[in-house]
Amino acid sequence: MTENIYGSPDLKNAIQKIDELQKIVLAQDKRISMLERRPEESDERTEIDFRKIAKEQNDRIAHLEDRIQELENAIKVEKYAPIETYEYKPYSDAERNAIQSNKNIYRKERLLSIQPTTVPVDKVAFYAYLSSNVPASDAHRIIAFDTVITNVGNAYHPHMGTLIAPKSGLYVFTWTIRLAGHRYHTTELVVNNKIVNALHFSPNGQIDGSVSSSVVVHVDQGDDVLIRTSANYHNGEVLSDPNGRSSFAGWILM
Repeated sequence: MTENIYGSPDLKNAIQKIDELQKIVLAQDKRISMLERRPEESDERTEIDFRKIAKEQNDRIAHLEDRIQELENAIKVEKYAPIETYEYKPYSDAERNAIQSNKNIYRKERLLSIQPTTVPVDKVAFYAYLSSNVPASDAHRIIAFDTVITNVGNAYHPHMGTLIAPKSGLYVFTWTIRLAGHRYHTTELVVNNKIVNALHFSPNGQIDGSVSSSVVVHVDQGDDVLIRTSANYHNGEVLSDPNGRSSFAGWILM
């Protein structure tokens, strides 16, 4: 007797992973809508960024769908010996439709990059820096540190420049800003839209250098943590090159 293909543990696991990804996608989509309602962050959602993120996510979904198809094809040709004491019960049409619907992943163009992980959520640490100079002459501009070196827990999202806390706890955050010439900036570390600390540097045409600041702060699960320019002091680019990087890092203490 041929086992019903939808009863295969491999296929069930694959469909379960698809279902879990769908839930993450919907949750992240809700977060995008929330963040876009914040005027100080809305300028960071550029059309180019969203097209790139959507393409990456669609490629991930297509890969998962191809994997499910491979499992279905493999199971169809595999035969099992008859079992006298048990007869497999075929799925009803309603059950088949329910399984099929789980494979129809919700797609949306403006979607964050999802990074599945098997690392326990109690281990969170990240370090990222700017790959090049970035303009930052407007108020409340989020500085998206785009080159990720460390991302234990995959909680830092370089497209947003934001850590989304996977676990409540006490965190350490540190950031470094490099400036030169007549550029000057006050940058702020913000937790869930609340300013926790600010860092000011004005070289006044005399210095090419960097300044850093660190904070220890309690963060609730789901809070956004980011670096942005202040409302009043922001002029010129934030610098970053091999001679001196502007960077952002953080980790959970307990």
